[in-house]
Amino acid sequence: KVVAASGGSDTASVQGKITGAAPVHLDDDTPAGKVGVAYSGSLTASGGTAPYTYSVHSGALPGGLSLNASTGAITGTPTAVGTFNFTAKVVAASGGSDTGTISIKVSNGGEGHH
Repeated sequence: KVVAASGGSDTASVQGKITGAAPVHLDDDTPAGKVGVAYSGSLTASGGTAPYTYSVHSGALPGGLSLNASTGAITGTPTAVGTFNFTAKVVAASGGSDTGTISIKVSNGGEGHH
């Protein structure tokens, strides 16, 4: 709370953002995958200052896939069928961060090749 000498006052609420840092927003492009077929998905960030650092905050990626901490790329070859939910986190060099819940569905491969 701020009280001016003149007697006026104001109350500001801070939403946990770092002062001066632009809000960071995490987006994902994670299409469904197939077991045994090379997968390519990505996490992207906007706002804040690059470089960004990406991580799996909770949960886990589908077996066989990995997240590139500096590019946000999710690549590999899935090894198991299922719907995999995890929370990803991005942190900007400016200090802002965001998390998002990501879901990747993996189905059986072998339905014909492109």
